[in-house]
Amino acid sequence: MWDIPDMAEDDRLGRLRVHLETVQRIAGLGSWEADVRTDELTWSANVYRILGLPGTVEPSYERFLSAVHPDDRRRIVRVHADALEGRAAYSIEHRIVRPDGSIRHVHEEAITEHEDGEVARLLGTMQDITEEMQLTRNLIDTESRRRELLHRLVRTSEQERAQLAGDLHDGPIQMLTVAAMRLEHLGMVEADTPDWLPAAVDTVRDTVVKLRDVLVELHPRAGAGAGLDATLTQLALTVVPDLDVRVEVEAETSDAEDRAVFGIVQEALWDVREGEPSRHLDIRVAADETDLEVVLTGSAEPGGPASELLGRAGLLGVRERTEGVGGRCTAEAEDGTVAVRCLLPRVDRRAVAARG
Repeated sequence: MWDIPDMAEDDRLGRLRVHLETVQRIAGLGSWEADVRTDELTWSANVYRILGLPGTVEPSYERFLSAVHPDDRRRIVRVHADALEGRAAYSIEHRIVRPDGSIRHVHEEAITEHEDGEVARLLGTMQDITEEMQLTRNLIDTESRRRELLHRLVRTSEQERAQLAGDLHDGPIQMLTVAAMRLEHLGMVEADTPDWLPAAVDTVRDTVVKLRDVLVELHPRAGAGAGLDATLTQLALTVVPDLDVRVEVEAETSDAEDRAVFGIVQEALWDVREGEPSRHLDIRVAADETDLEVVLTGSAEPGGPASELLGRAGLLGVRERTEGVGGRCTAEAEDGTVAVRCLLPRVDRRAVAARG
């Protein structure tokens, strides 16, 4: 007499087993089960593949532990012991060393099953995450190189701006100032001077003022001798003369920090000028022993999430200026107000002390 239903059931279970093993192989995932009471351990086919072992090897905890990288074994022993004692399931990443010497990174998770109040079984998975780890390292390396390139670009840009500011101060501004003084002197000592002379003096003086505004934009302290608060105020008057800007500086800063803050504020002001409407802008600079904080607070029309603000053209410049000196930015938007906080590492503290 044929037992058709049993054979059909066996066939169905066989197909499910093959299907499960295929899925595990594609996912790089294996499963295992440890019977605590009988000390019996079973591995799925993909656990063998991950460990680089033939399917004829008898599974055992000792055999698994010998495959774990020596530097990771102590952690494995500890979490395994905790699980056996019922204190915690675990999720852990570690390395294994295959018989051919190759190293793989795996992620293991395990849960416990209890009988009569005691741990009876451990059920776990093992997933090969070597490729994911390598991809993560590549992304970290790429981000590190991007930041280093950004730092170099910012440093180069600041050096060039400082050089150009020095050339502008020592060249055209000085020469035009002297020219204006001589023209004024000529008007005072000569009785018969051309009618156009006063207008020419005014033009030269106006040109000097405009060049000094450019000088301030290029380099905050070049030829000015002003404090950071006065420098930022002058910058705001130059870029957005119709905007109500309030500046509050509560920190002693070095020249390098002044340049960093100046660049950040300049980008924010250009963001306002280039079409992002605001009724006012508050600029606050504060510091402790390790960080310099620049907070830019302004009014704004309701828009997208605050997280999207730093991707906007002008504020993208703010973020890049901040990241260029090793800092970071956050943005918040609430009740028609936008606040951008830039946290910078303190630099050149000895120069601050010497200047103070």
